[in-house]
Amino acid sequence: MTKRFEGKVAIVTGGSLGIGRSCVRQLAAEGATVIACARRKPKLDELVESIAAEGGVCKGVELDVNDLDGFAALINDTFEEFGRLDVLVNNAPSVKGGMVVDMNIDDWRSNFTASVDSVFVGCREAMRLMQKQGSGSIINVSSVSSLRAGMAAGAYSASKAAVNQFTACAAMEAAPYNVRLNVVAPGSTMTPGMEAATRKDTVLQDAVAGSIPMHRHGSSEEMSEAICFLASDQ
Repeated sequence: MTKRFEGKVAIVTGGSLGIGRSCVRQLAAEGATVIACARRKPKLDELVESIAAEGGVCKGVELDVNDLDGFAALINDTFEEFGRLDVLVNNAPSVKGGMVVDMNIDDWRSNFTASVDSVFVGCREAMRLMQKQGSGSIINVSSVSSLRAGMAAGAYSASKAAVNQFTACAAMEAAPYNVRLNVVAPGSTMTPGMEAATRKDTVLQDAVAGSIPMHRHGSSEEMSEAICFLASDQ
């Protein structure tokens, strides 16, 4: 495997499972020092140990990105500890579905806190550091739901659409400093969350897969390939 990230430092949110976990593993395998943050400490500990056994460098930080001050501190503490920040992957997911007429305001807002507020804080703190550094890449993980409508997905879709437009605006501001921002908008991906949601509903699983031209779900590894390409100098 190439070492595209040799000597670089990366932060991945939602790093213990699914797409985030695949990103952490790939970045570490390609030479990066990776800070993986997530709420599930046992999963983080297991990930850190497995990466160390493979010769990689990963530090696990137990953090809920809804703690916006804590997330900002993590980014700045990482820069202080390692002297640089090259990659930020804002991946931590939050899915609170529900029909509009049944949804309460707290569930509506929870989508925006996790998907939009945390992305804003992460980008703001990372951009401040990267712009002074003169380099860096930020990838915000959105969703195909940001581009098309779906039943009981109003809050989630709206929050991910906000991520798309915010990223485009922030990218314009960061470009003169050689800092790049991009969005990756995965379709249906067989993460642990998707597996749990469809395990007992094979009709739903087949219906979702059938709506995809290749008639299968994507994999976390496929998504991390796209994310790591955008994070790299390539």
